[in-house]
Amino acid sequence: MEFDKSKFIGQYKEETREHLQNLSEGLLKLEKSPEDKGMLESMMREAHTIKGSSTMMGYKRIADIAHEMESGLQDALDGKMVLQKAHFDILFKSLDSIPPLLEDKVTWEGAGVARPYADDLCKEIASVFARVVKKTEMPKAPEAPIKKKEAKASEPVKVSPQPPAAIAEESLRVDINKLDKLMNLSGELIVSKVRLNELVTHITRKFETHDHSGESFRELIKELNRAQESISSVTSNIQDEVMKVRMVPVSYLFNLFPRAMRDLAQKAGKDVNIEMKGENTHLDKTIIDEMRDPMMHLLRNAVDHGIESSQDRIRKGKPAAGRVSLNAYQVGSQVVVEVSDDGAGIDVAKVKARAIERKVLPKEKIESLSDEEVFQILFMPGFSTKDEVTETSGRGVGLDVVKESLTKLKGTVEVISASDSGTIFRMKMPLTLAITECLLVAAGSDTFAIPIDAVVETIRIELGQVKTVETREAITVRNQIMPLVRLNDIFSLPTKGIVERKYYSVIIVQAVEKRLGLLVDELNGRQDIVGKSLSEPLKNVKYVSGATILGDGRVILIIDVPSIIDSFEGGVVIRRQDVSKAMPGPIVKKRRKTILLAEDAISTAMLEKNVLESAGFSVVIARDGQEALEKSAQEKFDLVITDILMPRMDGFELTITLRKDKLYKNIPIIIVTTRESDADKRRGLEAGADAYILKSEFTSEGLLNTIERLIG
Repeated sequence: MEFDKSKFIGQYKEETREHLQNLSEGLLKLEKSPEDKGMLESMMREAHTIKGSSTMMGYKRIADIAHEMESGLQDALDGKMVLQKAHFDILFKSLDSIPPLLEDKVTWEGAGVARPYADDLCKEIASVFARVVKKTEMPKAPEAPIKKKEAKASEPVKVSPQPPAAIAEESLRVDINKLDKLMNLSGELIVSKVRLNELVTHITRKFETHDHSGESFRELIKELNRAQESISSVTSNIQDEVMKVRMVPVSYLFNLFPRAMRDLAQKAGKDVNIEMKGENTHLDKTIIDEMRDPMMHLLRNAVDHGIESSQDRIRKGKPAAGRVSLNAYQVGSQVVVEVSDDGAGIDVAKVKARAIERKVLPKEKIESLSDEEVFQILFMPGFSTKDEVTETSGRGVGLDVVKESLTKLKGTVEVISASDSGTIFRMKMPLTLAITECLLVAAGSDTFAIPIDAVVETIRIELGQVKTVETREAITVRNQIMPLVRLNDIFSLPTKGIVERKYYSVIIVQAVEKRLGLLVDELNGRQDIVGKSLSEPLKNVKYVSGATILGDGRVILIIDVPSIIDSFEGGVVIRRQDVSKAMPGPIVKKRRKTILLAEDAISTAMLEKNVLESAGFSVVIARDGQEALEKSAQEKFDLVITDILMPRMDGFELTITLRKDKLYKNIPIIIVTTRESDADKRRGLEAGADAYILKSEFTSEGLLNTIERLIG
């Protein structure tokens, strides 16, 4: 069946005009601050998006122009040049050239009177950004054709200007039966409203006539309850029907891609088949519209990075034609959309090598990452494993856009890949952005809403169960070490009620494969809410995805769980400097505390010693675990810091032995080591350590904060 792209031309044009407007506004700002990296990256992405969608829809000339614009902006972003007047002139000229081409119905390569102009303009853009600005005047921008007499074959075709068409209003085709249901429900709601008004009027008259008999009021209350139940029922039904009106089948999105995939495969010289499943799964149209660009990026990646050439596939024993699959299905109140391929899979070693080359993380940290953690590097801005830049990939634009788009939609994306078996990008998003079931929680005197889809479970813990791992608080849930974040600390709120309580409520939340515990003051039950996005100046408030109004009129914030998890792992969430203030009883200033430091590397030992002594501690160094044990028998220390790998006795054995000694049964012990595995962390905590700090993430502030929490 031939792909009918005419259904989507209108959407493409509307979106392209929006991107052109964004580029125009952004370039004006950039002209005043040409070295603004953030704006450069934003403008480069806008050009990249125009290029990609134009390529898919067959607007080759626009794609070529956008490609050259993107290349020039990328060079500026990479610091190869600082944009000057000549650069802005050619960029604005390029913007002016696209609207007429957008209205030209002849879109295929080699056809249409504007083709030579597009070629010349592309050469001019490349020339200007190569700092070889041509002095010869280029041809004027093409203009949309108007009705005129037939031109002779030897005469050039003249065209006149035509302003860009206005952006079309958002529209949606709605089944007439759905509208009929809404009309009937709205009629019932009006009837119930009139009835409620009558009852209110009746009550008012009763008071005015002083007829306050008990029986009379009981009847009025019954009538009010019936009216309230009726309005609640009708409102609920209207809510459901409005949601159905907004829901469209995923095929509305999927049908964009077969022709686009064909063009991409041909350009890449590969044989690719596309499969689609679950097209009848329904999703909010707003989400559908926002998913176009992320899906296009993933499909380009599947063709360019995933699917091998036919020769390579045959050599591996695979069918010559690669397979790219789109699949959608509903799970509870979420819809899952998968983009998968049966290609080579993600080369974990190559991603690690590129990450080390770009210094994304310390080399030791990168080498110890699991495959799942490596896959998350792919979503970092600008990251790419491609050595060559092509029209479809190579600049790293794509996967970071996918993650940003999913975050905006309150969704998540995870990656599953295996060598020579292919890759799956699994995106989860809510059915609708309008209504969300949430868990209401209290922190201080404030109430917050946590989307129920992000909640794994709720538990109660004792304060003694809180440990420190890598300078951060953590708890162990079913043998799994899990970061702990206090909601009060995130928003700098006071603790509610009496601090000296035995149990604390913790909500285990999850984003993709990452989990953490969120400590709150109270759990206040579940509730459906209508979420609203925040406008200026609140739209950029961290860790918040929106707000809602409760039945009592209070406005509360909706927690953005993925951003909290990302920030916590990145060290952005800062706990109270003195957590011990939350503990019962006054903090008494004691004598100068002494710390036993077991470390066989002299340079590391001296570094830690200087940090500790600068903070006012007295430090005794032991060169290994055995020497530390001997010194502990001669003097009682207030705290012990130990490495793991040491001669004669390692840190695990030292910790276990000290815990058997009555004098050191309750003395805090901190492990500072390079051993990063969960098994080592678990072994350290089980041995009796109160904190586990990695040398790769060691900071003086982190160490001192941990010590202050443990001994004040």
